[in-house]
Amino acid sequence: MDQELKKVWGALAVLLGIGIAGTLGYIYIEGYTLTDALYMTAITLSTVGFGEVSPLSPAGRLFTSGLIFSGISVVIYAATSLTTFFVEGEMRTYLRSVKMNKKIEKLRRHYIIAGNGRTGKKLIEEFMNKGYPFVVIEKSPESIEGMVARYGDNILYVLGDATDDEILKKSGIERAGVLLSVLSTDADNLFVTLSAKDLNRDIRVITRAVEASSEGKLRRAGADKIISPLEIAANRMFATATQSEIVSFLDVMSKNHSLEGLNFASVPLKTGSELVGSNLREAKIPQRTNLIVIGIEKEGEVELNPRSHTVLNMGDKLLVLGNSEQIAALKTISE
Repeated sequence: MDQELKKVWGALAVLLGIGIAGTLGYIYIEGYTLTDALYMTAITLSTVGFGEVSPLSPAGRLFTSGLIFSGISVVIYAATSLTTFFVEGEMRTYLRSVKMNKKIEKLRRHYIIAGNGRTGKKLIEEFMNKGYPFVVIEKSPESIEGMVARYGDNILYVLGDATDDEILKKSGIERAGVLLSVLSTDADNLFVTLSAKDLNRDIRVITRAVEASSEGKLRRAGADKIISPLEIAANRMFATATQSEIVSFLDVMSKNHSLEGLNFASVPLKTGSELVGSNLREAKIPQRTNLIVIGIEKEGEVELNPRSHTVLNMGDKLLVLGNSEQIAALKTISE
């Protein structure tokens, strides 16, 4: 879309330049007034065949011939570009893009998905189902068209290469909370990670590692979480073979996100929370909220089935299981 718009503006700019050159040429060669020079330039470029203001000198006729040959092709190109833009749907696409960009500019702490491959498509489906705000970055127009055909105006996207800083900025990288990079190569994921951390040092970057040897490089580049599909597949198959009942239960919870009103939730402890500084026994979270405390995340490390003397600090995240009312009660005392 940007390219089509650039073509239109480019053609109009060249046409304007030829018009100015023609006007100045007639003033200099024939001594016309500004009005007469504009008139002669207009009838020459439009080839309408109206009469000359006054008989042209030999130099004026040569100039007019050059103006016709140089101008007519630009006029045709500009007319074609404008027709394509307005008649063939480009204008509609452009207006939709403007509207979408305004929506993206309003987003805060949103998610960015870099890549619309097989993993990206699954991520998009999950985010759409859960209703989380997100933006997709994809460089393939065909892939974008397929995405829009499925989700319509409900999906926000940026057409371009995620390794380009300007494209990342268009997706709101400086205001985003999490970036999920699922591009096809580790090199691209590494570059996106570096760029994202440079543009927003507070953003959480989750990236895929195709090769195990790339994990260290991605971590040094600033990735907060590195997902290895091969490792996950192996662990999943092992767990299914040895603990099938537990895996089945977790499948239900992860796919439906709730089971008879129960939800998994991660609740951060904020500054001023009455829970900060106390241990789990003193906090009495199960007694006060009827929630089950599954684990605690401290500085990126998760402690499952935490011990009762574990001290709660600001920034810790309580991983709990319960219904929405119980989770809301915990959020009240954690803020």
